[in-house]
Amino acid sequence: MSATIEKTTQQTAQSLTLRDLVKTYASRGRESVTAVKGINLAIEPGELVALLGPSGCGKTTTLRMIAGLETVTSGSIKIGDREISQLPAAKRGIGVGFESYALYPPLSVRDNLLYGLKARKVKGAEKMVSSISERLEMDDLMDLRPAGLSSGQKQRVALARALVRNPPVLLLDEPLSHLDASARNRVRRELKVLQREFGYTTIVVTHDQVEALSLADRLAVMDGGVVQQFGTPDEVFDDPANLFVAGFVGEPQINVVPGIARLHEGRVRVEIGSGAGYLDTVVTGVAEGARVTVGLRPQDCSLTARGTGGPGGLAATVAYFEHLLEFGLATSTVAGIEEGLVVQTPAEEDFDTEQEVTVTAAAERVYLFDPDTGERLR
Repeated sequence: MSATIEKTTQQTAQSLTLRDLVKTYASRGRESVTAVKGINLAIEPGELVALLGPSGCGKTTTLRMIAGLETVTSGSIKIGDREISQLPAAKRGIGVGFESYALYPPLSVRDNLLYGLKARKVKGAEKMVSSISERLEMDDLMDLRPAGLSSGQKQRVALARALVRNPPVLLLDEPLSHLDASARNRVRRELKVLQREFGYTTIVVTHDQVEALSLADRLAVMDGGVVQQFGTPDEVFDDPANLFVAGFVGEPQINVVPGIARLHEGRVRVEIGSGAGYLDTVVTGVAEGARVTVGLRPQDCSLTARGTGGPGGLAATVAYFEHLLEFGLATSTVAGIEEGLVVQTPAEEDFDTEQEVTVTAAAERVYLFDPDTGERLR
């Protein structure tokens, strides 16, 4: 990294802090709706954070409040030590790239990228635009107008326009959603490199967990206007706070089955199905005979032919097996369980339909949740 870039990074990277941030929509004659319910996030200078969650969870509303495009019902937004929640959008110094593109139709791509820089009389604007267009492989688009671009190309231009400002805080709403698979992977990698080089403190809104897990230093998993968990990708995947987080993050999706807790040598052993067997856990705080919800990630389970493994495990029968080259997916039935149990297997292994097998998992990878609240049991 050059000294110039290092200097720029030190000057521009700033922290972003959201404290008790609330957004309520109210209209005469209708019941008010609270879309964001007291969010607290402390984002470090130069950090890339993903807001991950299903549609309607409040992530875009949160982004729009930071950008100044939605009024804040209550709470605080700070860039560094500067409170910005009541400032107009133009005075916040934030770069924004939205899913809707917001490009100027009469202008070429080059002029769209230059417009804001020239309005602020930024020196070296042409050079900055040329550099960004080369990095995002847009040189062949620069003389075209938005009407002549595909949706994926428009989104790349919108992303470039946000990046070219070199802002202290960068907000991106679904920045890769309209790109095809090849372009998405390429631009995602380039976005990560650019963010690292120039030190943008960045929030990316996405519903794509692969995008969030690969880009983010930390991710905030949202549901119902609340941050359900905020942590590194490894923390969120390996140590989910509740059943929603466990189910939303991870592909293939986590297996969720009912179980009964049994105390065994100071820890909890969970019985699953009708005489199908048991799995050991590292959980200690559950009463004997308590109903629990068991979470088993397909990647954490192992499958062996019945009678070839050690003690414990669940007796199952392979319903069907998918060989996906890099790995296999075996969906098995367990007596007394309606849902099929999906197990990811090594590429070199094959299983036959109706084959009798045993499903096992390491004790630390058997998650237990409260069946009523969905909260993690530990």
